[in-house]
Amino acid sequence: MDALLYSPTSMAKRPCPSQTPRPQPPLNQMDHTDHLLEAFLALSESPSSIDLSFDRLLESRTSSDADQTLLIDRALRLGSSLLGAANRSARKRASKHNSLAWALPPDLTIKVFSMLDTQSLCYAAATCSLFNKCARDPSCYANIDLTTVVPKVNNAVVSTMIHRAGKALQSLKLGIVPGPTESPGSCQPLVYTIRNSVDVSNFSWNDKRSRQGKESLTLTRSCLSPLVGDNAAPGSLLRRLHLYNVERMDNTSLCGALSACPSLLDLEIVGLHVELRQTLMSVSANCHLIERLFFESSKTGRDDSLNSPTCIDLVNNCPHLTSLALRGFKLQDHKVRILVKGFRKLRYVDFFDIILNHRRLFKSEPWKQHEWESA
Repeated sequence: MDALLYSPTSMAKRPCPSQTPRPQPPLNQMDHTDHLLEAFLALSESPSSIDLSFDRLLESRTSSDADQTLLIDRALRLGSSLLGAANRSARKRASKHNSLAWALPPDLTIKVFSMLDTQSLCYAAATCSLFNKCARDPSCYANIDLTTVVPKVNNAVVSTMIHRAGKALQSLKLGIVPGPTESPGSCQPLVYTIRNSVDVSNFSWNDKRSRQGKESLTLTRSCLSPLVGDNAAPGSLLRRLHLYNVERMDNTSLCGALSACPSLLDLEIVGLHVELRQTLMSVSANCHLIERLFFESSKTGRDDSLNSPTCIDLVNNCPHLTSLALRGFKLQDHKVRILVKGFRKLRYVDFFDIILNHRRLFKSEPWKQHEWESA
């Protein structure tokens, strides 16, 4: 996955061989080179003889150290050229074999790849050129899940995935989750900070990797910018957006991304340093179809920015909301009452660790996971 995704986007593409054709030697010279190469390859079965011959050739150039150096450089270039040619030929043969041996046509292969998770898709794309070509279809990136337990994804990876998906993008999950046993909607807090991270099994930082190298694998506030690009085409049909512990995300970046997602149905925000009021204002203004809203504060009990007009606007502009979770915020009774009684289709609420009139609500309180009967 790393080798496939972390290729720098700013790096100039290598010119296609057809664009820069190499000058072809005369036919008689090609025949001579072919015979010479065939004879040379016949010596591969006796590498010791090649070593002895090369040593004797070096000893014959004892008159000048520069001549010996030049001879060694030529040998290295020849070996590199042969290795490159052999690798290219091996890839071509493997690709041709796979295209003949693979039973499924490209359209069915793309259909199968579209059912894979993001990491498995990257593994498949790195297998051969046939799979790589099929794995680049936009439908394969309709549901992007780049959540990890340690920082290993950066903005360039997210941008590449979103641009490959284009208008086919339906689900996007980004950030760091506390561990594989945690699941969204559970009673345990999902807030996680990189600075307080603990050792995770099956992962270890390279001891020689600098702090700058670690930070290059961290998502920043611009990780959602591709949703707004191309006239907001990638975000226009997005149905699900889950963001976990993207520490550098701010209100402006998040609200800008939400403005490009009018079809959003499911929004989950955990551990972001954004205000509840501004986020709900953006949801109310842009995401009128939303059905599920999960928001866990990164600073439990300290965010009291929500006001009554924002609650009223959210209720009026998002009438389809059926699930509401607000964790770790400081709310007043009448604001909670507006939210709970205002949404006519509400079936599930989660006010875990809410400070309500200086009284903290935990999962044992009746607000937690209450199933509301239809009126």
